[in-house]
Amino acid sequence: MSNKKCYVPVLKWKKGEQEALKNLTSDQKTKIIPLIEITDYQDPISILKSLHSCYANPIFIDTIIAAEDDRDFLLSIVRESKENNQQVFPVFYFDDFPEVIKPFIEYVEHIGIRVPIPEDIEGPSYEELFKTIKEFKDNNNILIDIILDLNVITDRKEANRQLSEVKNVIQNFLLNRSFYNSIIISSTSLPESISSVPAGGQASFLRYDIMLFKRIYEFPMFDGIKNKLIYSDYGVTKFTDTEIDFSRIKYILPKIKYTTYNEYLVLKGQKDNRTKETIKGYVDLSKEILSSKYYFGENFSFGDLEIKERAYGLNGKGPGSNTNWVTIAANHHIAVVVEQLSKFFGI
Repeated sequence: MSNKKCYVPVLKWKKGEQEALKNLTSDQKTKIIPLIEITDYQDPISILKSLHSCYANPIFIDTIIAAEDDRDFLLSIVRESKENNQQVFPVFYFDDFPEVIKPFIEYVEHIGIRVPIPEDIEGPSYEELFKTIKEFKDNNNILIDIILDLNVITDRKEANRQLSEVKNVIQNFLLNRSFYNSIIISSTSLPESISSVPAGGQASFLRYDIMLFKRIYEFPMFDGIKNKLIYSDYGVTKFTDTEIDFSRIKYILPKIKYTTYNEYLVLKGQKDNRTKETIKGYVDLSKEILSSKYYFGENFSFGDLEIKERAYGLNGKGPGSNTNWVTIAANHHIAVVVEQLSKFFGI
């Protein structure tokens, strides 16, 4: 079995995502390095305990959402991980260079640096950014993973524009350079809002994210750095709110997100307009997936088995909560991507 890491799933550190990670197979776990986004301030010891209970392999940690102006929070997590012999790779941004990163050097040997694509009109130029990273590397014995963050790509025009942009960035600033360990290309093609999907209906969204990565990987000019290219996406739960506002519970529709090799499927439940009672819920949506041509089968992943069990009430399983369905969607998605990339890379 190969130890090559082929995938960096970006996951919010919520209960649903934690269970998704925990229920991956050991083979799937060896092929990924999750990038964990801490979205709420928590005690560092608690964070690391929850990480260890779900996933004992190396991870990236990004705390910018929970504590944008408090890098001591990230440092405290890194210090604690060092004491516990947990491999945590902190994620930084351009504004962290060089002073903010300095205290981390004694605790870590590996970091990630998120680079926005395209460059921010109010931020540094690519030239300034990569020059700064190179100078930092020259003065410190540390491994650096460059995370090219393309954000949301939901149409062909944007995909083509970002393909050209990434190609130019790699060609002009990373090709034939040795200051980085790997290039992680991160994006998503699942829109932030799925309000366009009608109640009781479904829609599909092309996976431009993985299409773009494959095109970059297959450019002949990048043959010499293929072993450094890693795919990353935001999964299917980044824009899912698992913290339900119970005052609005009667208005929230059940939704299932299901990844195929080429598309993201979104199925939406339905409520009676008059009574607000659910007339198409998780059980109905589960059965739609099971009877579709897209279902991967109950043995494909933990998430796929859960879909069947919740559709038919097997093993005492009910329809499931919003958090349960985050777990199902995220676990199935990671399983699909790992299988897809394993075949693509031949690992």
